[in-house]
Amino acid sequence: MLAAISDGSALGLYDAAGKARVIQGVDADGPRLSLYDAAGKSRAGLTVDADGSVLGLRDAEGKTRAAMVLTADGPQLNLCDAAGNPIWSAP
Repeated sequence: MLAAISDGSALGLYDAAGKARVIQGVDADGPRLSLYDAAGKSRAGLTVDADGSVLGLRDAEGKTRAAMVLTADGPQLNLCDAAGNPIWSAP
């Protein structure tokens, strides 16, 4: 199912059970794309704003496990443990 969402000119794709699976849109900061699992939890997101781009990956509990950020200062990669605490970062 495809639906337009009134807040932000967003567009959503839903599965047969009516759960959001993909939502894309543009808000005041820039475009965004969110991907959801079959349980309806956000698992991946990509945003672009004036400061740069961010790609975030979440586990089944919704905790961010990896994030790649690209700003004017350059790229950064962060990996997190199951609690969402940083365990590795580069640079």
